Amino acid sequence: MVDIYYSRVACNCYVMYNEHDEAFLVDPGYSNNNGLIDHIKKLNKDIKAIFITHGHYDHIYALQDVLDIYKHAKVYILRDEIDFLTDPSLNLTDVHWGESDIVPLSFMPKKVKLLDDGDIVNVAGFDIKVIATPFHTKGSCCYYIESEKIIFTGDTLFFTTIGRTDLPTGSQRTVASSLKKLKDLPDGIKVYPGHGALTDLDREKKYNSYLNNI
Repeated sequence: MVDIYYSRVACNCYVMYNEHDEAFLVDPGYSNNNGLIDHIKKLNKDIKAIFITHGHYDHIYALQDVLDIYKHAKVYILRDEIDFLTDPSLNLTDVHWGESDIVPLSFMPKKVKLLDDGDIVNVAGFDIKVIATPFHTKGSCCYYIESEKIIFTGDTLFFTTIGRTDLPTGSQRTVASSLKKLKDLPDGIKVYPGHGALTDLDREKKYNSYLNNI
C-alpha cells in the first residue's frame, strides 16, 4: 500500500509498505512543525530506506529529520544527483534562505547508495527499478515497481504535464529521451508524481502532449 503526505510546499511524500509493516519512503520533503515525522510515526511502519527522485529542497528538506529517527535506513539517489545533498545552490536553499524557517541545506547521510539507470533494488520485498530521467535535474529519476504496477515520478511526470527545465542542471535536450522511457512502459501503471494529483500512464500517453508527441 502507498500512503501520501502532502508537505507545506505541496510536495507529495510517499510511504510504501507491505503486510509486515516494512516500508520505504520516497522524497521526504519540507515539513514544518515536524508534520512529516509525526505522520510517519502514526503510521507505525519500519522505514527501511529512503528514495530520492531528485535533490531539490522540497523533496529532501526533511531527510536528516527522518534519519535521526530511522538511523538504520539507507538513502538511495541517482549517482549524478549526489551533489545536490550538500550544495545549496543546487538544492535551491540558497535562493529560498530567509523564507520562513528555511536555511541553506547541506547534509550527507552516512548510508548512501548511489544508483545508475536500470538498477533494481529490493526493499521491503519490493523490486524497485531505477529509471534515469535527466531533464528537470541531471540526476532526476523515477522508481518503478512492476509487480505493483506503480511508478514514483518525482518532478519528471505530472498530471497532464512535466517538470520544468530552467533550474540548475536542467536540460531541454534530454526531455524526449527521458519521457520515451516512460512511454515505453506497459499500460495500467499508476503514477505517483512529486506534486499534484495522482494519474496513470494510460491517461498520460493519451492526453499529455509531452508524451503523445514523442
